[in-house]
Amino acid sequence: MTPTQTALAALTGRSTLINDTAAELRRLLEAADQEILAILAALPTDYQTWYLPQLRAEIRRVLVALGDDAAAAVDAGQVDAWRAGAAMVDGVVSASGVRVVLPAIDVQQLVAMRAFLTEKMRDVSVDALNVINSQLGLVVMGAQTPFDAIKRISKTLKADTYKRARTIVHTELGRAFSTANQIRMEQSAAVVPGMKKRWLKSGKREPRVTHLAIHGQEQPVDQPYVLEGGAVTMMYPHDPAAPARHTINCGCASVPVVPGWERTVRDPDADDVERGRQALKAATRGAS
Repeated sequence: MTPTQTALAALTGRSTLINDTAAELRRLLEAADQEILAILAALPTDYQTWYLPQLRAEIRRVLVALGDDAAAAVDAGQVDAWRAGAAMVDGVVSASGVRVVLPAIDVQQLVAMRAFLTEKMRDVSVDALNVINSQLGLVVMGAQTPFDAIKRISKTLKADTYKRARTIVHTELGRAFSTANQIRMEQSAAVVPGMKKRWLKSGKREPRVTHLAIHGQEQPVDQPYVLEGGAVTMMYPHDPAAPARHTINCGCASVPVVPGWERTVRDPDADDVERGRQALKAATRGAS
């Protein structure tokens, strides 16, 4: 494959990995939802029964297991994303005809990222437990019927909790990919003179205007991308040092540009870039 094809294939693989991990989370949440609904359906209609400590303990058991399973699922996805981010650089460099032998990436940063993501996923299940306990409390007080509580508990797991978990997955797996990608590019640049990186906007229907405006921007590998007229700099998409508004749910990528293969990805569409710049100007005027 050409460098272009190699880079785009890697980005397609990244999207598949993130979507598959999110799908596994949905499956786990739906299974937890069904187990909790079965527990509640077996209760008598007496409101006071819903206060039983053993009921809360049963639901807690289900959600603790959910947190552990979800953490394991996203941990595996994060490790795969890290590997894929580094492999994309290796693939593009090799497809460009450059032969280099690089050491393995230091995984110290990955270890910290994995610990952070594991805690985030367990926090999601704890938050869901708190919401469910609140719904049970409303039943005990007579503020809502068991039927209404069951509907709201189901929505908590299948809609609200999934939405939050999906956002975490998209953000943190994308960050693992981009972080390893940047580290590998820095290693490669040490032996490939003139190597650069290029910002590639996400394939979303409506990407952030600030990211659309820098689509195609190239920088030396060791220098940051420049956004918002210099007000914000980012070493790579999902850079943890950047403001959250630039990282949460971002689908952008940074791709290596090997000398002689400047078209590692397609040149930015002039209309797209101009549309992004105009939208950014309008947003800036509106905020002033």
